[in-house]
Amino acid sequence: MSERPFMQLYVSDFVGDTLPLSTEQIGAYMLILMAMWNAGGRLPDDDAKLARVARLSLKRWRAISVDLLSFFEREAGEIGHKRLTRELHKAQVKSEARAAAGARGGTATALKTKAHGAANAGVLPRHSPDSRNQSEKASAFSPENAQHFSTHGDQEVAGGSSENAQHLSPAAGRNRPTPGFSRKKPGWQRPKTHTDAANAIIEEIRSHDRSRTAAGDESAGRDVLMLPAIRPD
Repeated sequence: MSERPFMQLYVSDFVGDTLPLSTEQIGAYMLILMAMWNAGGRLPDDDAKLARVARLSLKRWRAISVDLLSFFEREAGEIGHKRLTRELHKAQVKSEARAAAGARGGTATALKTKAHGAANAGVLPRHSPDSRNQSEKASAFSPENAQHFSTHGDQEVAGGSSENAQHLSPAAGRNRPTPGFSRKKPGWQRPKTHTDAANAIIEEIRSHDRSRTAAGDESAGRDVLMLPAIRPD
């Protein structure tokens, strides 16, 4: 894209100035003006090149160029246009002014952001929980505090109260109920398990065998021995 994306056109002046020109000449004139605008205000004074700009054959260009070139200044092998040069200079001044304003705005924003960041860098660490915890940890483990805790700790251990000694004794811990567990209620019985049921059956069989043994039955006791987990007492 061109650095000058639009060209100022004063319609009334253009129409008034081009009244002597034909439609073909007006089209060629406008194409040359636009090419000159993009080229920075000057074009080579060469019939072959100007014919290509006007999109005409060289023969046709030479036939109509006499009237057209009267609108331009011819100097040092180039052609220029007073009105176009003046408008081009105005556009360049405006563009440079906008660029300078944008640069100033960008610099001010950058400085403001930098100052804001510096201010936050000085404030945030004092209010940060991590920083506060680190400071407390550092002071807690300093040599002065270590000596202070060592001295006072020995005194507290030596002069401890009997209440604290009772609180720390194993017996006190056994007599005190465990938090979250209540004492067993009177008449409480442990729930029976599969092992309890099996033992009850085995005991009943043994009692029956003892009565059979007392009656002289020699096969008494074999029923219990047939169970997989039972061995003779």
